[in-house]
Amino acid sequence: MDLQQIEEAANRKLEQDRNDRITAVREYAAAAKRSAEARAELAAADEDHLAKYRAAIRHGWTESDLKGFGIEPPTKKLGGRPRKPRTAPRSRTPETVPESPAVEH
Repeated sequence: MDLQQIEEAANRKLEQDRNDRITAVREYAAAAKRSAEARAELAAADEDHLAKYRAAIRHGWTESDLKGFGIEPPTKKLGGRPRKPRTAPRSRTPETVPESPAVEH
């Protein structure tokens, strides 16, 4: 190979590497966009699911009725007052105090 052939081969290799990198970032950007769109669509569907669930409850259906139909409950909570944290029940037995050894005089 002469010098010009080596230079042309190197240029072809660099151009192919550049094209591969551009293709990779283009595909990554497209996947990121699809993912963001899917998250937005899922959030909208979750909001609609919750609204329809609340409407069903307001119209007299109970949570167990809806579960009985095999309808998946919404993943978001209904809201309202936060519950008080549960604590472990206290034991009702008095604490035992270790006896001190008798002191002899």
